[in-house]
Amino acid sequence: MSTDNDNTLYKELSTLVKQYVPSNLLIKNIETLGQIKEDVLQLNDALQDLINSSGLTAAQLKNVTEEAFRLGDAAGKSGIEVLSYVTAAKKTGYDIKESLTLAKETLKMSNISPNIDSASEAMGHMKSILDGFQETPDFASNINDALTGISRTRDIDFDTLTEGATKLAQSAGNAGMSFEQMMGLLTSAYDVLGDMEQVTNGELALFSGLKESYKNIDNIYIVLEQLNSVWKTLDNSSKESFAVSTVGEGQKELFSALMNNWDSVEQAVWSASNSIGAADSANTSYLNSLAGKTETLQNKFQNFSSQLVNSGILNFFLDLGNTGVSAINSISDSIGSLGTIGAFMGGYLTSKNLGRANIDSCPSLNMPSLSCFSWIQSFYGRSCAIHS
Repeated sequence: MSTDNDNTLYKELSTLVKQYVPSNLLIKNIETLGQIKEDVLQLNDALQDLINSSGLTAAQLKNVTEEAFRLGDAAGKSGIEVLSYVTAAKKTGYDIKESLTLAKETLKMSNISPNIDSASEAMGHMKSILDGFQETPDFASNINDALTGISRTRDIDFDTLTEGATKLAQSAGNAGMSFEQMMGLLTSAYDVLGDMEQVTNGELALFSGLKESYKNIDNIYIVLEQLNSVWKTLDNSSKESFAVSTVGEGQKELFSALMNNWDSVEQAVWSASNSIGAADSANTSYLNSLAGKTETLQNKFQNFSSQLVNSGILNFFLDLGNTGVSAINSISDSIGSLGTIGAFMGGYLTSKNLGRANIDSCPSLNMPSLSCFSWIQSFYGRSCAIHS
């Protein structure tokens, strides 16, 4: 583009600054547009990652993106972050519907947990537990509810309980017990021993040993329940020998802890089975927190940015950053994109009482007075009243 045109644009931008953008508002608007560009680029990367792992069509991708931003509002996360959770689920072998279900629950897990803050970590926990008990993604909400319900009523935090359940799930599933039964045994043993590594290592060995000893019984939880009926009839000295003969010297302490506190085991099983809505309640608390509100606002801004993807505006931002003034000509056929810029800038200025839409001057265009500058007018092939 010629130097004359460059100078013309410079002069008109200078006029714009003087007339509509006192102080640093233009800089703020440029920063806002820059953030939109960054959001669009991040969204593009997230979608490309999902495409590579899913093979979705353009129409399917659009639907997933819209659902991701909806889930973002519900979970207090950005839509781009939701897409990373969907992709994490898809990469582990779930279909897109299952991946959306798991994304919702793993996002909730991340909100409730003080330390689980990545898609891969949350998905790792959830998948290990689901696979251990051969459950479908629809069961994920039960897992969150149980973990939350127990951690709120017992002396064990959410993350410690999640780590224990993740490590023990495969062994407990192989031992024929339900997720809720495993949670009862895990929680009660931790109540007594206070060391999750000791508990999980001990129960891994305990389940395996009892499964070998009682091959004709499908559910090892039932075996322990029956052993407790015997335990209650024994005196202290007899209990010692009974524990050693049943599970061996190495698991005697853990076995005794479970037998002596079987009521606690059953209470934890009941809690795990009757904690429906506990995770939603905890998630609501997160959404009402400053962190949750900040993420929700970020999601809304990213959602706004994402609407520009199909408008041709992305190329405008990229070209503007690379070739300056010449970029404006590259979107001469993107009327919708320019309308988006005009509406955004005009609306922003109006909301700040620093400018208003000069509709009286441009009745046919019904655009902000920003559009009256000739370098924007030229794309519409007409002049507004004050430039006729």
